[in-house]
Amino acid sequence: MELLFPILLVVLAVFMFLSVRRQKKMAAEIQEMQDSLQPGARVQTTSGTYATVVAVGDGVVDLELAPGVVTRWNRLAVREVVHPDDVATSFPGVDTSDYDDYDESDDHDDVDSRVELDKKAERDN
Repeated sequence: MELLFPILLVVLAVFMFLSVRRQKKMAAEIQEMQDSLQPGARVQTTSGTYATVVAVGDGVVDLELAPGVVTRWNRLAVREVVHPDDVATSFPGVDTSDYDDYDESDDHDDVDSRVELDKKAERDN
């Protein structure tokens, strides 16, 4: 009975050592992934946003969230690189080939006209 307490302490110490070791290993893998980011890579941020890496700077990364929408993020916000096999699952229910046909020169006046109509309808009521 008097050996039970020291055995429990040893088991607890071993468990804590192994869990800290695993956490350090995972942190090193994430750091290595963030340091090796390259433009064109598909990534997921810690907030769950899927994006494409456009440029990598010192501690920051520029991500394209949608065609023509580029935002700057802290490099630590990148959670994982989405592999090419998983790109289709990063856009559930959406065919990613739709983005290949996007033309930034398209005139999008129809969106502005709908907004104006909505504002006019609100004023009339």
